Amino acid sequence: MIVNDTGKARRVSIVLAVVLGILQLSIVPNVAILGGRANLALVFVAAVCLGGETSKAPFVGFFAGLFYDLAGSGPIGLMTLLLTLTGFALSAAGRSRVSDDPTASMVLFVPIALVVEALYAIVLLLFGQAESFVEVVFMRALPGAVLDCIALCLVALVLSRTSGGSDGFGGKHSSGLSLKGL
Repeated sequence: MIVNDTGKARRVSIVLAVVLGILQLSIVPNVAILGGRANLALVFVAAVCLGGETSKAPFVGFFAGLFYDLAGSGPIGLMTLLLTLTGFALSAAGRSRVSDDPTASMVLFVPIALVVEALYAIVLLLFGQAESFVEVVFMRALPGAVLDCIALCLVALVLSRTSGGSDGFGGKHSSGLSLKGL
């Protein structure tokens, strides 16, 4: 008998959101490279959108960005806007272009991570929370984007190992979340 668990994708995405949220609050503030920190909300949005969940991508981006804004000390609403637009862009490009190529997923994610981190850092500069353009771009945005890419690779690796090739993340079925694009 073949049993199709339609709620597995939802459970995996909720567990991923909770784990990345806890890590964003506890570990990320203590791990920095040149002042840049990982944005696990961006990593979550990328994992969901590139994994195939295209219908709810802007909502995922909105709530992940709102969590990031409320958990941090930056302006509320900025990361919400950036991740909503990122979710929309990644869902539009993710399923049709990178459904079978993990390298293409990373190639698609790297410039988006750089743009999101740079825009956020430049707005912090405009709000007076940073001192110079060089500081925000080379000391925050660039190292932050590198950490985002490393975190996405780790998330993709963990999800591909824990799913075991069934439906959901890393699965063969297109319903729900899959990690085919990562």
